[in-house]
Amino acid sequence: MAEVFRALEPRAVGEPRVVVLKRMLPHIADGSHAHAMFAEEARLASRVTHPNVVHVLGHGEIEGQPYLTLEYVPGCDLWRLNRSLTRDSKRLEHDLVVYLVRQILSGLDAVHTATDRCGSALGIVHRDISPSNVLISIHGDVKIADFGIAQSDSDPFAADTAARANGKLGYLAPEQVTGRDVDRRADLFSTGVIAAELFMRRPLFAGGSELAVLLAIRDAEVHPFVEFLPQLPEGLGEVVLSALAANVDERPPTARAFWAALEPWQSRPEEVLRAELAEMVAEIAEQTRTRKTSADTVPKATMAPTPMLLAEQHPSTTNVTPLEYKIRKPNGATVGPLPYAKVVEAVATGQVTGDDTVSVAGGDFQPLSSHHDLYRHVPASRMTPTTTRIASAAAADRSMEFENGGFVTALVRTLVTQRTGLWLCEQGGVRKEVYTKLGVPAFVTSNLAGELLGEYLVTKRVINRSELDMALAVMPRFEGKLGDTLVALGLVEPLELFQHIAEQVREKLLDLFTWASGTANFYEGVDPPSSGFPLRLDAWEILDRGLQRRIAAGFESDLILERGQHRVVQADRIDTAVATANLPDDIQTTLKRCKQPHTVDDLVEFVSALPETEDPQRGYRVVAILLALGAIHWT
Repeated sequence: MAEVFRALEPRAVGEPRVVVLKRMLPHIADGSHAHAMFAEEARLASRVTHPNVVHVLGHGEIEGQPYLTLEYVPGCDLWRLNRSLTRDSKRLEHDLVVYLVRQILSGLDAVHTATDRCGSALGIVHRDISPSNVLISIHGDVKIADFGIAQSDSDPFAADTAARANGKLGYLAPEQVTGRDVDRRADLFSTGVIAAELFMRRPLFAGGSELAVLLAIRDAEVHPFVEFLPQLPEGLGEVVLSALAANVDERPPTARAFWAALEPWQSRPEEVLRAELAEMVAEIAEQTRTRKTSADTVPKATMAPTPMLLAEQHPSTTNVTPLEYKIRKPNGATVGPLPYAKVVEAVATGQVTGDDTVSVAGGDFQPLSSHHDLYRHVPASRMTPTTTRIASAAAADRSMEFENGGFVTALVRTLVTQRTGLWLCEQGGVRKEVYTKLGVPAFVTSNLAGELLGEYLVTKRVINRSELDMALAVMPRFEGKLGDTLVALGLVEPLELFQHIAEQVREKLLDLFTWASGTANFYEGVDPPSSGFPLRLDAWEILDRGLQRRIAAGFESDLILERGQHRVVQADRIDTAVATANLPDDIQTTLKRCKQPHTVDDLVEFVSALPETEDPQRGYRVVAILLALGAIHWT
């Protein structure tokens, strides 16, 4: 097989050449800016000429359809190589893995340092480094492919590219998952994942669903590789682990730096490693050719695929028999029949509790806890050992009113004292639960039907009402998990859904800052529930965003904004927790300045002049936080 491919490539000058034509799928070609974005891909890729990057030979249009002409790489991709090795219970030697990863990094260095025709840096980030985008030839060449979602500093379609920049879920960097800006260090994280998986011979980020995988990436849960480190030569695992840091500043600064750090563990000569890799790929190519030849000799009738029921692929309301539910209260009153969606809503909003029993399709009434897909929607506080305490506000460890400062005072004091527990917030019939871990909000629930995930997605026009109804109808098949249901039905891309869920939970929390009345009771030592969507927040950023909302809503006018000429001064005695807290720099600096009395306007001007300050209104929020902490007071 290797000789067959060598007959194709390379060719003598002037002779026909085997190439690859890349064209857009019809549904993408009809999209906004699609042709221009395809041309942008060609522009970026054509500026990278390197042995470890698939070469773009040209681009154009045929009958109005754009295409790219690409270098043909005879062989297979890294995903197929890895799958073949796993199937045959083989593994790559450590130095061969290092060689392969260094080849990828060599290509990435060329991508990241590419320049335009004037010599200016393009700032290209590939954003989709994964095994299927690493091609390996029968000659041992390792080449990075597919610049379809790459971005550059000069990309005029960055927003459009970002909107479809899903990449391969298991190889995204944490900042891609959370929707933050990415730079070349995101590609290094992805390369680190590839390296870890080649060593371990199994996925680094695994979970029961796509959302679970994304959560593991967001939190950089790389413990499977940490546990594997003793099986690697001393120091090698630590180099890979550095590329897997959640904090981008803790990763190698460049692909070249990562490449150099791995060099001591590439023990055999490069030509030996290249030949060994080439032999493996040639063997896989031969197996593929043999299987294809055998398949061509089988009568077509015997090759027909086994048909799958539509319901097994994408369940819909047309092939699901709706189940009717009845609820029996402790006093014997019965509610229903109700559809599944209404029961879930009633459980989530507290109308149905753990004391109620449920009958499904006319069956016997069973405790709510026996219906796991329903019970998981019970508000978390009602499933903790502190339920009896929470029933009484008098049992709270701390209580506060929402007037004169709102949730700012509650959260900032919990933050500086690093408290773990539950803030139970109530206003009229509205109830929200904010769980903190070492002072940082970790989980939020609400009994408002409009704040349920499905309603939020409909409001944001991510899905429509009929799609939500369809998902709710089949949700029991997915253990009552709406997110997993939506992904399984193909209604929302996993990464898009993940980011919407994260923003929805933040919105539940930020809404508390605009409550003008109500109470908040804190229960010490209540851990966040293990189920649900755990937040990973910068608590100081949330405080700042919450104060922005309060100011925009007019809640801080009397407290701060209209008291510009009033003076504040540092408290004679500052609480120890506040004095030792890791306050943001501008808050710390302003507190020191308040050793002498200053007007609010003076402090706002002072904060605005600080190098890191971009918002001229930030000073008002700094003063509000210091007042909430009791670190300063009005003179």
